[in-house]
Amino acid sequence: MATNFITAKAMNFHLKQNVDGFSLVELLVAVAIVGILGAVALPQYFNQVHKTRQNEAATALSQIQTTIAAFVDEMGLLPASWNDLNKISPLMPPEGPANQDHFFWISLASTSCQKSAAEQCYQVQAIESEKIFTLTARSKHPDAASYNIVACLDLSTGASDLRKGTHANPVSTKDLHCVRKES
Repeated sequence: MATNFITAKAMNFHLKQNVDGFSLVELLVAVAIVGILGAVALPQYFNQVHKTRQNEAATALSQIQTTIAAFVDEMGLLPASWNDLNKISPLMPPEGPANQDHFFWISLASTSCQKSAAEQCYQVQAIESEKIFTLTARSKHPDAASYNIVACLDLSTGASDLRKGTHANPVSTKDLHCVRKES
């Protein structure tokens, strides 16, 4: 009788060992599923990150449009540089105040844009022609080139527009409504 008890106990021990783990095939299937999900999810995640940065830059461009209009209302003349706009509302790129005497490319301040992480930044420039300011913003990140932004402000009519590029299609200044078409 003692032999039967030991044998039954030994059998339970062996059965327990077989139940407590995953087989190699089960582990390989689980790893394959996780890999497939990662391959699908990661590109979508990075697209969302680019869209978030683009939205943040679009907000900054909208603020610059407002600052240009406020400068014209306050000073009675057109701004000629980032330094002029600083008189109304400070523009703070990661490098410090935007006090340049031109409207060439400057970096926009954002949560992820820092001197040490320049590729996380958006750059903006402004061009004025016949009282129409055209703003262009682009990402410094090589994978986000199509996530550009263009905006315009027509100081004669008060019209403004802002367009954002998508993953598949960058946007052009030709898409803006306040840019006068040449006849």
